[in-house]
Amino acid sequence: MTGIVIVVHAPLGEAMREFAVHVLGEAGNRMSVHDIQPEDMPDEQVPSLLRDIRAADEGQGVLVLTDLIGATPANIAKRAVAEAQALGTQCCVVAGLNTSMLLRALTSRDQGLAQARAKALAGGVQGCLQVD
Repeated sequence: MTGIVIVVHAPLGEAMREFAVHVLGEAGNRMSVHDIQPEDMPDEQVPSLLRDIRAADEGQGVLVLTDLIGATPANIAKRAVAEAQALGTQCCVVAGLNTSMLLRALTSRDQGLAQARAKALAGGVQGCLQVD
């Protein structure tokens, strides 16, 4: 299984977890969540995130999902992923987290990291449509 780790502005991470459990049941709870608070210092958050990335690796890598590229949570995720990769953990970061992306990531975890990443990205894009 591909591990899933969310790194976002608080309280979005826990809200995403609640959403996933609402839709998928307990299968939606199989992720690690890092809600980054406004007062959190990036240098202090990277080690904790690195531990969770490494712990989430069940042999098929870890997909790290973040909300806004260039923002503090994404920068923390990028640093932690680089450190995890240097330690031999297969992982990557995808930005732009939305509910469609999360559902696709969670429901394609058994297909490996590359497939989970591709499905998450497709879900994120396909979930944004004009509906009127």
